[in-house]
Amino acid sequence: MDERTPPEEWNSFLGPALSREDVRKAVRRMLAGSPTRPFPQDHRHWFHTVSGAADGDICRYDTAFRGAERRLVEAQEHTKRERQLAGAQWAALGSHPPARRLVMVLNDERLHHWGLYDLLVEKSRETAGDDPSAAVHLAVLALAVAERLDPHLYGAARVADFKTSALVALGDARRLAGDFAGARLAFSQARVNLEMGTGDLLEEASLLGALVSLLCDLGEYEKAAEPLERAHALYRRLGDFRLEGVSVSRPPEDETGEVKDQQDQQIG
Repeated sequence: MDERTPPEEWNSFLGPALSREDVRKAVRRMLAGSPTRPFPQDHRHWFHTVSGAADGDICRYDTAFRGAERRLVEAQEHTKRERQLAGAQWAALGSHPPARRLVMVLNDERLHHWGLYDLLVEKSRETAGDDPSAAVHLAVLALAVAERLDPHLYGAARVADFKTSALVALGDARRLAGDFAGARLAFSQARVNLEMGTGDLLEEASLLGALVSLLCDLGEYEKAAEPLERAHALYRRLGDFRLEGVSVSRPPEDETGEVKDQQDQQIG
């Protein structure tokens, strides 16, 4: 969970499932007014000794705390319901040919929710290695859903993050399908949406990793070095070491001039 979530977005927060303790920790930091300042375990004592709050003020703080926690728990339940709904909707969509699916997604408002978007992005990523063409279609559907999400419900910046993720999935699927120009265009559009998003480091790292793979496929190894270094740094900040030991360099050529290897190490 992002503990920097501003109060006005509590109702629309639709992140990963949270434990009760995660919710309490997040709300404590929100009420403290700073994402980095620790909030004392006994908030009654803090307000009484530091702020000199009266008993009535303490009750008001407790009421606000309980209300904020309730709204976050409700958002968590909303997320679960959307995920369940997405499974049923995809089961229905899957019985139609790809062109018909897109028409349905574009025109049926019941399909315009985060749960279906997230499911489609996940399926695109899972499918890309075995069936790039199918993955492209799934990513297009995910992008169509993301473009129709209500910014008042999800937040405009988060919707931009969702579009970024769908475009990265689309670009990577196009790359695997051999459509390098289409992949480059998708990554360019993803960058634009990334800059309008929440500043999610994982979204940026994912985009950079996919871009490195494209540049290596195109033989542009020198250009791939800089985004790879940036992706390394971002993943390390997130405590993720998936790219440790990965490097890119121009592969050796054999006597006939044919390239022996595409990369020093496969970049997923």
